[in-house]
Amino acid sequence: MPTGTQFGADAVQDAGACRYRTIGMLYLVMAIVAGLVGGLLAVGLQAGLLPHALVDAWAGGDTPGAMERIARRHGMMMVFFCALPALTGGFGNWFVPLLLRARALALPRVALAGWGLVAASFVAVLAGLSPALPAQVSLLALLGWCLGMLMQGICMVATVLNMGPMGQRLRDLPLFVWAQGLAGMMAVMVMPVMAGGLTRIWLAGGDVSAHIDALLHAFSGPEIALLLLPSIGIVSQVVETFCARPLQMPRLVLGALVVMSVGGSSVWVHDLLHGGLAHLAAPSAAVQLGLIVAPVLVVLVAWAQTVLLGHMRASVPMEWAIGFVALLLAGSVMSLRPGGMADVHAATLYAAVFALFAGFYYWIGKMVGHVAPVGASRLHFGLTVGGTVLSLMAFHGALGVLGAVLMGLSVLVFAGIVVRAGLRPGSTLPDNYWGPGARTAEWQAPSPAREKA
Repeated sequence: MPTGTQFGADAVQDAGACRYRTIGMLYLVMAIVAGLVGGLLAVGLQAGLLPHALVDAWAGGDTPGAMERIARRHGMMMVFFCALPALTGGFGNWFVPLLLRARALALPRVALAGWGLVAASFVAVLAGLSPALPAQVSLLALLGWCLGMLMQGICMVATVLNMGPMGQRLRDLPLFVWAQGLAGMMAVMVMPVMAGGLTRIWLAGGDVSAHIDALLHAFSGPEIALLLLPSIGIVSQVVETFCARPLQMPRLVLGALVVMSVGGSSVWVHDLLHGGLAHLAAPSAAVQLGLIVAPVLVVLVAWAQTVLLGHMRASVPMEWAIGFVALLLAGSVMSLRPGGMADVHAATLYAAVFALFAGFYYWIGKMVGHVAPVGASRLHFGLTVGGTVLSLMAFHGALGVLGAVLMGLSVLVFAGIVVRAGLRPGSTLPDNYWGPGARTAEWQAPSPAREKA
């Protein structure tokens, strides 16, 4: 099926705040802020460093209730407002047009409005962590998040289908573009249904907070797939570049991503609509195995074959990609254990963070005109690896506290890298500063990239 239309080629004229670079950067900045806030909350909670007087005043005197809400909702905050917006809205809006050689996003104002809703929802979710406010605040915030991510998904699907060169076939699109399009398609399928579930909670009344937690727990299946789809697209780009070899088994990998996207969302939507909130649970082990673990194993085999046939060279993005692969393998093993779903969810979130940083260090030169310092980047990587391993091994106890401290230090190192990248005057790198292994279209654009007139 060919892509590219007259609409995609000529009709969109984006300017000012609606440029795809601006929208992508807005999503990335919001994700960084959300990650810093969520990370510091987690470190403070786990290490007992949150100032009790301040928390007590903010919580209206119910400090234990506030701590409990932070512990229950921290993972949701990191997924909904850091990982997903960065992986889809950030890298997707920034680089899908570049890889398609497009002038703009198909619906730039829709994507910008989606960012506004997601950002406003993040502020409302933070406020809703206080027991002094009714649980309906969190519910409204999540409804806004669903609408914002739905708008981003619609924009991404429209961009993939309409903004490529005239006559380009879907099968010829880079895997990163496919992954972003499938993640957008999945969002279009699950976000309206999740919003319907939240609306049902609003109308039913009762213990709203408990019902929200139950729905978020049940959302873990599509949440894992939404995290993995863009992550696999990013890591595939990195593996191809630093092995100087095209991805092996590309049709099988694409089929695995389609199963993960369409299959995973269809099963979850069916279960929610058929059984309702009262009977909805997290995906069974068989569903998890067929719709997530099996496709992941296909992707891992394709990456392994690419590495074996290519010539892998060391680099900061490749190190983050290897960390992502290690966590995928750990998550696949955990999924086979009884009651291992919680561990799988945690491993997937950490894996998505590794993919996010792989993309950051891979494309930062294309975004700002200079690469991140290698020493600080590897310090960031080492601290994150140590914190991740300790946090997954022992969330509580001395090792868990040490893991939280290491993660906090890694956050501070990354914040320093981001500030340096933002304050340092832009320079001009070679168009393809990673060498001959980088073959996709963005490496034919200037560094930093500029929109076409």
